[in-house]
Amino acid sequence: ASKHSGMQAIPAAPEPPPGQQPAKSGFSVSALRDKLHHGALPLGSISGIPIRLHLLFFVTCGLQMLGSIYYGAEAVLLWFLLLGPVLLITILCHELGHCLAARSVGGTVQGILLWPLGGLAFIGHDAGPKADIWVAVAGPLTHIPMIGMWVGFLSLATHNASGSWAPSLEVPYPSGAKNLAVALCAGAVIMNLSLMAFNLFVPAYPLDGGRIFVDTMLIAGVRPDLTAKVTCAVATLISVGLIVWGCVQFQLITILVACFILFSTWQLFQHVRLGTLGQHPMFAFTMDAAEAEANYWKLPGPSHSIPQQQQV
Repeated sequence: ASKHSGMQAIPAAPEPPPGQQPAKSGFSVSALRDKLHHGALPLGSISGIPIRLHLLFFVTCGLQMLGSIYYGAEAVLLWFLLLGPVLLITILCHELGHCLAARSVGGTVQGILLWPLGGLAFIGHDAGPKADIWVAVAGPLTHIPMIGMWVGFLSLATHNASGSWAPSLEVPYPSGAKNLAVALCAGAVIMNLSLMAFNLFVPAYPLDGGRIFVDTMLIAGVRPDLTAKVTCAVATLISVGLIVWGCVQFQLITILVACFILFSTWQLFQHVRLGTLGQHPMFAFTMDAAEAEANYWKLPGPSHSIPQQQQV
């Protein structure tokens, strides 16, 4: 379960006044989107939301499957199904949750990118921190009906394999079609539980839990600059812990997710250090409107996006 990555919603920041030069503390959402879209395949759209799949997804999927070769062809097939179509559909539903929630608060949606570390939803809204909590929570909440669906499938598969209707989350060796079905359903349940918990309860920006952490502090009246500093400290500690855990468990994706959290945290820290916090999309749209506007007009450069998660 810990092999699966976080999933993120990337907020868009307001457009700068004409003629201003980019600040040096980050890069724009559009620039990030364009960079990531190189090597991404268009998969169509859902409700007018463009969906793309990055080619590196297949590379990381293949690398993770290499570890299962030792256990035989059946294990390779199981991991292919779990890390391929099952994971992709799970990520897509999660990101659609963010997108539809953003629309429900009057926000905009630019698209969804499925990539090696999970999913990125390029969204934007200016409805404030309370609404942003709803946008952040909406992604993990999509796992609840998916868990229910897979538990139902697991019960059917278990009955077909053993005659019992009592499902178990123990993943059997996938020898034969019946055991493969049980293993696939059990693995899908574990995957959804893990992704929901990781994204919702790990308060590391830019995961969903990190956004909720930021929004909660802002709602409680904590100053934006102090909120950003606390966020950087917490995310750094968590990412270092994830790197250590990933090294001990030999889990490449866990290490990469931790590095991504560190990179996002560094970008946020740069905004704090340079006094350009009002340009960071997480704070430009969750700070009080008056404060955000005041910070925006006194800063030298345009608003910038930080590569995020929040997303696991």
